[in-house]
Amino acid sequence: MRKMNLAENPNGIRLSLSEAGLPSVSIDFYALRSNPDHLRAKIRGEESLSEISDANLKKVRAKLQNALLGVANVGVFASLGRRGEAHYYYAHITMSKMSTDLTLVQKGAQQALEELKGIEPGAFRKALDELGLARSSQVRLALTRIFRESADIEEMLSVVVQEAGVIAKSSDWRQLKDIKEQNSSPILTVVIDILWKAVAKERLIKTLEDIQN
Repeated sequence: MRKMNLAENPNGIRLSLSEAGLPSVSIDFYALRSNPDHLRAKIRGEESLSEISDANLKKVRAKLQNALLGVANVGVFASLGRRGEAHYYYAHITMSKMSTDLTLVQKGAQQALEELKGIEPGAFRKALDELGLARSSQVRLALTRIFRESADIEEMLSVVVQEAGVIAKSSDWRQLKDIKEQNSSPILTVVIDILWKAVAKERLIKTLEDIQN
């Protein structure tokens, strides 16, 4: 949440909102002591304010959601009632799947990025050809997109997660697994490994969902 008035407090982080079009409120972000995986956002209205209207709560939620885009989802704020002279409201915070996946594949990503920047496009295509990957192969398309669109670490991780989501939903994941085991090209080793980590996570999630259903 860059360029916002943030401060640490004993239980987490406090955000102070004071700008045109929004109510003046303090928002505490914290994890439940009983379950650290559950995050909450709690609004404390200024003592001079009456109850915060639904319209203003929606504005605050939209502001937070925009600031946390790609990191977390902000639930609807519900009233906790008045405590002392102030009104309180809370919402559930859910870490987005993209965020957790980026954490998964981040290890080794910087090395992969540095290596990719030093590879000529022709050499990369030749390495893909030597693996026997058809030009229409989804795995080849994924590796090529990662190579072409990795301008920085954030963009690279985002592309890896997107491509992993596509591959994991089809039989192409088996081809990726095979080339990971068969690959002997140093040009492709790191990028194949990082894509495989993301695909393996997607496959694990799908398997657990199938078991639950």
